[in-house]
Amino acid sequence: MLKYWYEHKTTDSPHPTVCLSARPYDQAPVKKYDAIVVGAGPAGSSAAYFMAKEGMDVLLLERGAYPGAKTCGGSAVIAEHTHKLFPNFWDELDYERIVTDQAYWFMTEDSILSTGFRSNKLAAAPFNRFTVRRPNFYKWLAHKAAEAGATLLLSHNATEALFDGKQAVGVKISAPQNCYYLADIIILADGVNSMLAERAGLAPRVSPLNLSLYVKETISLPAETIEERFNLLPGHGSTIGLIGYPTAGFNGTGAIHLYKDAISLNVGMSVGDFAKSGLRPHDLLDRLKKHPLMQPLLKGGVVEEYGGSMIPEGGYNAVPKLVHPGLLITGDAASLVNGVHGYNLAMWSGYFAAQAAYAAKKARDFSVKKLSLYRTLLNESFVMQDLKANAGAAALQRDIPYMFDLYTRMANEAAFHSAKVYTMPKRARRVFIFKKITSMQPVLKIIRDVWKTLKVVR
Repeated sequence: MLKYWYEHKTTDSPHPTVCLSARPYDQAPVKKYDAIVVGAGPAGSSAAYFMAKEGMDVLLLERGAYPGAKTCGGSAVIAEHTHKLFPNFWDELDYERIVTDQAYWFMTEDSILSTGFRSNKLAAAPFNRFTVRRPNFYKWLAHKAAEAGATLLLSHNATEALFDGKQAVGVKISAPQNCYYLADIIILADGVNSMLAERAGLAPRVSPLNLSLYVKETISLPAETIEERFNLLPGHGSTIGLIGYPTAGFNGTGAIHLYKDAISLNVGMSVGDFAKSGLRPHDLLDRLKKHPLMQPLLKGGVVEEYGGSMIPEGGYNAVPKLVHPGLLITGDAASLVNGVHGYNLAMWSGYFAAQAAYAAKKARDFSVKKLSLYRTLLNESFVMQDLKANAGAAALQRDIPYMFDLYTRMANEAAFHSAKVYTMPKRARRVFIFKKITSMQPVLKIIRDVWKTLKVVR
């Protein structure tokens, strides 16, 4: 039927923006887009924006009532990477705080070993990071795409990619619309567990071993209280990675992001580890909030938001085939996730997909060969190079399941005895600390674990 539609389409006559719906394919043809983007997250909205800027007729589909409707919590946006895509974005984006303090807390039941960097120089343009609320960030990006000329349709749930033979030609929308949209290029940016890619056989189902579940909570506090408790200047913020205690002995992480008038907490680990432990996601969050050194920071706060999210963490080895006839896969749907870069990998993947789509449109060639420019651009950028450099990280964490917990305990034990004043010579104290540490993990095993880690982290 789709082939019949193409043979009878008149491209030079204007048509309203409508779906094929249940109407027969032999009725008057409907408008066909240059590109359809599924998902108005960072990858999808970025792709739509840059294609629309090149004059392409783009349809951006979002299943939520607004971009970011199904998200919660926040994260940090890297200023340099975002500035290269959206110059001086900080003048437009409703961000929360300028990050001047970046730290990691290695936590045990009763202590925190902190390492970090703080500088007011990070508060000057071009800055380094900004904390943002996910819905605000998603809305801003989608608005940029719409301003550039993309058509944004909300509450449109794309459930199936449509093909003419092997060539992708459109997407099917579920109830209440029950319709179809057609285009020369389809870009899937529908997040982790991309159902469209999976149903079409373009990507395998994400393994629980490569999938993490994070639970999040936003706790309201006055801005002055936050700044006092975290020793910050007005408008300045912190991003703090949490390792060890929050994930109850399993490899996983947590984080604190400071908003203008709230503290955002998140903590999570792999779905496989949740299954092994019998823990529920909110158990980890409760555990974190009850830590004796966390309670003073959260005292008097009111929970304003609670939710969760899934994150693909298989790394380079979990990236599916990204280029298909008339179709590209971007962002989380492509497992292009790196804990350091956050949203920025998704945004850059959307940008590269847009470049490949525009080149294909100019050539009127939507084959894999032409669209492979997308993969080439990814490979030549920090996106794929960083993922490839740390390709073994996921396997390493499975190989050393005690890594975050045990070595955090060892570091805190060493710090405790280093800080404590003893009535013994310094040399004797060093020997004493060494024996304490090696009683927790034999020296040869420490060396073996360090060697495994060095081979992966490059």
